[in-house]
Amino acid sequence: MKNLFLFISISLSAGYLFSQTVTKPVNGIQTYAETMMTDAQLKHAIFGFYVKDMTSGEVIADYNSEMSIPSASTMKLVTTATALQVLGRGYRFKTKIMYSGTFDSLSGTINGDIYLVGGGDPTLGSRYFNKPGTERDFINKWADSLYLLGVRNITGKVIADASIYRYEGVPSGWVWGDMGNYYGAGPSGLTIFDNLLELHFKTGPVAGDSTELHCTTPYVPDISIKNFVRAADSKDDDAYVYGAPYSYDWFVRGTIPKGQEDFVVKASIPDPEFIAALEFDYALEQRGIDVKYAPTTFRQLDKNIPFVKPTLTELITHESPSLGSIINIVNQQSINLFAEHILCQLSVNSSGYGSTSNGTLICTNYWKSKIDATGLFMTDGSGLSRSNSVSAKFFVDLLTYMNTSKNASALKESLAIAGKKGTMSGVADGTTADGRVYGKSGTMTRIKSFAGYVDSSSGKKLAYAMIINNHTCTSAQLKKYFENLMIKMSVY
Repeated sequence: MKNLFLFISISLSAGYLFSQTVTKPVNGIQTYAETMMTDAQLKHAIFGFYVKDMTSGEVIADYNSEMSIPSASTMKLVTTATALQVLGRGYRFKTKIMYSGTFDSLSGTINGDIYLVGGGDPTLGSRYFNKPGTERDFINKWADSLYLLGVRNITGKVIADASIYRYEGVPSGWVWGDMGNYYGAGPSGLTIFDNLLELHFKTGPVAGDSTELHCTTPYVPDISIKNFVRAADSKDDDAYVYGAPYSYDWFVRGTIPKGQEDFVVKASIPDPEFIAALEFDYALEQRGIDVKYAPTTFRQLDKNIPFVKPTLTELITHESPSLGSIINIVNQQSINLFAEHILCQLSVNSSGYGSTSNGTLICTNYWKSKIDATGLFMTDGSGLSRSNSVSAKFFVDLLTYMNTSKNASALKESLAIAGKKGTMSGVADGTTADGRVYGKSGTMTRIKSFAGYVDSSSGKKLAYAMIINNHTCTSAQLKKYFENLMIKMSVY
């Protein structure tokens, strides 16, 4: 009899615990999320959603919150939050101009080579930090500084050194269809002009006409770009560039608008280190400093036999804008290149060299030490790789942790705002969510996500994340669903 009573007691207790575990929130946000997923166009979709009151700890909505799925660019939240915590918002990348050999100040001659030593700065000549037409100002100032130091002749050559990032090219999880295009530009220890290569096309007047690729900006010696692009009635850029890092055999196919004298398709620079050497060499020559031999790179010198860098003397140190200002660009405009640089710099800070894989390990281990990070699978810093995977709950736990950290305001201020700025300026504009919902958005084929904060009209401070994969509804319909969730959160 005692055993029977014990069994009944255990069963009742287990049943009570189970019912407690599966109990879901009861409110308009939770109800809408569940109703949304009954749409026939979402029957194949995977949806993860989690909302939490950061003050009380109350879970406001939970739908598959612990399911890890690809989230696209919301992965940048992990990279930027880690960098704020580890490097600090005031951190600056450093690029150095150095020389080997000796400097004869009387004749103004450097008997040796000029080294352009990269420190991973992603902002050199960047369109996000320079007005149009001023992209080369930084490199001209370097040439001016050498001239003012008395340099007139260099018996060697310009050597660009991007070895701090070890020439990985792009993260291993990136696909062939992305890496040749501007959004697929990989990080380099010596990035220049956002590693962006502009392809200038002239198109015929009739749809179906062939096109002429008449130049590239910047100039890339020896690159071969096979042109399969056709003119079209569409006003859109539907051309895609295919090419690998350090390769000079590229091709471009697709369509661009007809009747254009100069239509620009954005690609990625195959070897930023070499372009930096070429540009600096040209700037020196223009300033009246004679350089005897053609420019080259550390990678080229190290190609056949190990190249031992000689003792170098520093001439100039150039510092980037603050990490905080770079992170603002990353999270508001979703710049993949900047995110990958930040990830690699975490590796530099920890191990002395830049590495995507080491950077992801640093991020993962950092968050494992702070919160439950079992839902995080990270293979790059930007979210472009489809092998990334993360849960909505992890994002909310990260955001909640950051809300109490010394970098709380830095992270929140870096986010886009619904109806106001960044990638969310056209989301929920004119609704109650306008100006109240902060977030990092993510978009790839069959992936859409948002994660961030809500300042609700009732004064509550919420953290949220919503991630969907494999929906078959239109982008406009999906946007409406997510806007409705944001509106409901904004008045909770």
